[in-house]
Amino acid sequence: MPEIVFNDKKKDLPVNQLHFLFMSAGWCKSAETQEMISNFNLPFINSTLVISAWHEGRLVGVVRVLSDKVIRSAVYDLVVDPKFRCRGIGKELLERCVRKFPKTEWIVQTNDENVKYYLKNGFIRYPGNVLFRPSVWDPEY
Repeated sequence: MPEIVFNDKKKDLPVNQLHFLFMSAGWCKSAETQEMISNFNLPFINSTLVISAWHEGRLVGVVRVLSDKVIRSAVYDLVVDPKFRCRGIGKELLERCVRKFPKTEWIVQTNDENVKYYLKNGFIRYPGNVLFRPSVWDPEY
């Protein structure tokens, strides 16, 4: 496996690399406005914790967390470049998150295709109702 360097200090990730990572993973629909792209790293800058994975100076994985650091932590945007998947990068990103706030409850909202991944990595199905209000950035609502 190529050497992967993890960083939990830098939140201000390069916008172009971050956007490219999301595009390569299929998380963007190529409908982003220039304003959205130029501010693509703001959710990361404003998060409690960001852990990134790098290979030879290239961003190949990232996760961001919102947390009160005591009771609850929420995983957002765990994404790994498709060319680097199945090498333990996502698992390592999650494990590093949990080590930062080991006593908190961890939650994640995901799509049907990724449920098994999170179950395999120690998550369980949430017993309560989860409701949401879509953002203006979500073109599906």
